[in-house]
Amino acid sequence: MLQAKEVDIHKTVGVLQNTVQALSAYRDDFDRVKRTAQNLAERRAAQSEFTEIRKRRMKRHFDELQDERLSDGESRFRMNVFNASLDLINSQLAQRFTSMRETNKLFQAIHPGTLNRAQDDALHQHAQRLADHYSRDVSPSFPVQLLAFRACFKTELAKEPSVEDMTKMLIVDHSSMAATFSEVCTALLLYLTIPVTVATAERSFSKLKLIKTYLRSSMGQEGLSGLATLSIENSRARKLDLSSVVDDFAERKALR
Repeated sequence: MLQAKEVDIHKTVGVLQNTVQALSAYRDDFDRVKRTAQNLAERRAAQSEFTEIRKRRMKRHFDELQDERLSDGESRFRMNVFNASLDLINSQLAQRFTSMRETNKLFQAIHPGTLNRAQDDALHQHAQRLADHYSRDVSPSFPVQLLAFRACFKTELAKEPSVEDMTKMLIVDHSSMAATFSEVCTALLLYLTIPVTVATAERSFSKLKLIKTYLRSSMGQEGLSGLATLSIENSRARKLDLSSVVDDFAERKALR
């Protein structure tokens, strides 16, 4: 069964948009956020009130401007901490996921919504832009194949909500047609295997320190890679049927 290694880019962009909207709502709902934080601070026996700073009294001449700096602790916290933190998070999200939005837009040709609603000319333009960008992986015949693919599986495409489901439909359910639409398969697999984050690589480095101990200093590369995979994908490894794994291992050893 085909499995995507990372989260769907299209879904991640949707989650990002919802997060930005939630942050904007937080800015207008400061009182509710403050009450929640105060309740949490009281349960943890921490300070729940804002610290007031004594305002410095300075002699002011008649032609000087009035000092408009915030002296109230709550107003100062809202301006310098709360709003500043939301602005920083919004800017970091926008900067971090700019390339993801561009990649999602580049693969617009293979989105189910585009395949179901776009006209032939518009779909051909989207497919041509994708083929030009990934010219080393996708051949120039991709736009024509995509149009033929939509005409052949028009009924099935209307039932598929995501690129992953559409890929399973073509490669698994209609495997005999995969060779006919080889460029479409390449584009679909390319979209599904583009890493959205570097979390997998970061987990591999952190797990390596736990696996490669001094007791396993003589371990080979194949064994280390297998243990690292089991440790990183432990949630999927726990669901494996050990009996079938043992039987498969015994059959391979018997063939030798």
